[in-house]
Amino acid sequence: MHDRVEQALALLGLDPVSETTADHHSYGFRKVCSAQDAMGAIYNALRRKGSADWILEADIKGCFDHINHKWLNENIPMNKRKLTQWLKCGYLEKRTFNTTDEGTPQGGLWI
Repeated sequence: MHDRVEQALALLGLDPVSETTADHHSYGFRKVCSAQDAMGAIYNALRRKGSADWILEADIKGCFDHINHKWLNENIPMNKRKLTQWLKCGYLEKRTFNTTDEGTPQGGLWI
């Protein structure tokens, strides 16, 4: 319970930072953006004369499974010790503890 409270407090503090520094053309996993926002941006980009003829939509399999912890520590503006603890906490699968040397935890706190 204590860890979830800490995660919630960190999220409340980091959310405004991420919203102001994020790519304004990124629409996934953001509380203030919807699929309709993405469709509107696509429409506006493609309706102009001379716009692109093609759209590339991609879902990079395993992307979050392989994010480099060192890169996250260097680029995420939060307490580095706490971030490292969350990234290296490991996980249980079928009663077996597994270390996490890369990637991000699944099932983290999303509010």
